[in-house]
Amino acid sequence: MSTLTSGPDAARTIAKIVGEPEWLEKWRLNAWESFEAQPMPDRVTHLWRYTEPEKFLTDKVAPLIPASAEVFSSMGGSGAASESLLASFREESGEELAGVLVQDDADAVTLGIDPKWRDMGVIVSDLSSAVRDHADLVEKHLGKMVPFEQGKFAGLNAALFVGGVFLYVPAGVELEVPVHAVFRSSKDLSAVFPRTLIVLEEGAAATFIDEYTSSPNATVNGASPRVVAHSVVEAHVGQNARLQYVSLQNWGLRTRSHHTQRAHVQRDGSILSVNVGLGGLYNKADIAAELRGSNAYSEMIGVLFGDSNQHFDNHTEHIHVHANTFSDLDFKVVLEDRARSAYTGLIRIELDAANSEAYQENRNLMLDSDCRAESIPELEILNENVRCTHGATIGPIDEEQVFYLMTRGLSRRAAQLAIVEGFFAPALDRINDEALNERLWSYVRAKLHKLQTA
Repeated sequence: MSTLTSGPDAARTIAKIVGEPEWLEKWRLNAWESFEAQPMPDRVTHLWRYTEPEKFLTDKVAPLIPASAEVFSSMGGSGAASESLLASFREESGEELAGVLVQDDADAVTLGIDPKWRDMGVIVSDLSSAVRDHADLVEKHLGKMVPFEQGKFAGLNAALFVGGVFLYVPAGVELEVPVHAVFRSSKDLSAVFPRTLIVLEEGAAATFIDEYTSSPNATVNGASPRVVAHSVVEAHVGQNARLQYVSLQNWGLRTRSHHTQRAHVQRDGSILSVNVGLGGLYNKADIAAELRGSNAYSEMIGVLFGDSNQHFDNHTEHIHVHANTFSDLDFKVVLEDRARSAYTGLIRIELDAANSEAYQENRNLMLDSDCRAESIPELEILNENVRCTHGATIGPIDEEQVFYLMTRGLSRRAAQLAIVEGFFAPALDRINDEALNERLWSYVRAKLHKLQTA
């Protein structure tokens, strides 16, 4: 593994080492030019009112470069190593998985995919290999949901992403079990750029778990590594296709994370996106779904638990482009110590989106007087023949509830965390997939247990 601090040099080096085609190298360099040309986001605008964009610059860290092309040269998902990885994840999670992909910084990608699904045309691969092996598919969709011109940091990710994840499900194929991708950072003073591309053709169905974390043994003087992470997720949900997308943000506590996620949902398609925010020091996420065909549906669920001096800034968008489209959002936030959260949620009904329905709910629970939350719901309605409603609350924990639980033998801390679990339950229990529901609860309860024993 080597590092370079010059953006254009890093982009060219990544393209050369991985052996990317000319179109992708040109795309990277154009993305870098876009990044340099665009000004920093203005703190006067409401979407950056609570977050300093300078925190996500990479001037004091180095982008990671793969050591050689061999890192991404044999990702077919077959053989003993692939089967061993898949078996290991199945044993650890207690559930079946269709595929697993693990990336450690820019150094290695390990892949496992069940032969049953591979034989049906399902592709689970790193993006670098997919560009070589499935060029037409990747070129058709890469950068279409999140173009590098969309923002300064979208350009930065497009220029410097390494490895990445590509999931493709052909028409009519319904994955019965999830695909799980894990990105682990371990290098101190590094910049990482995870990128995920999901393509579901007509009538396809899949569940994708996208996990971001720091390697458990990666410490610097007893603390987690200092990392700047810029992640981008693009999802194309075809006609009558169904996607369950889960983002598990569990970065180390010295990571600054900027996350962009966007889905295009076609006619009769649906997406359930679940965003769980537990880790990171300074975090901003932009999460959006565009409903581009009649009867398209999007449901967003957010679960965020911040403690210490963690900072979270989440912006969601439901864009109703076509008539007869539907969206629902439930975003729950719990804060303690000196943690901060800002939530901005936009529902936009375009001029031609008559007979659409949208609902948005954001609720915030404060466990300490020093934490702080902001909630800004927004409606942009260009067609009056629609139904849109929203709700937002911010408040402290109910001391009467705490007292009641303490009279039943719980400590004050145990009572607080029981209330937190009950606060999250209406959001997480909207997930009907029992195995997925249990997996998400395991992550949330792991942090609750850590706080209870701290």
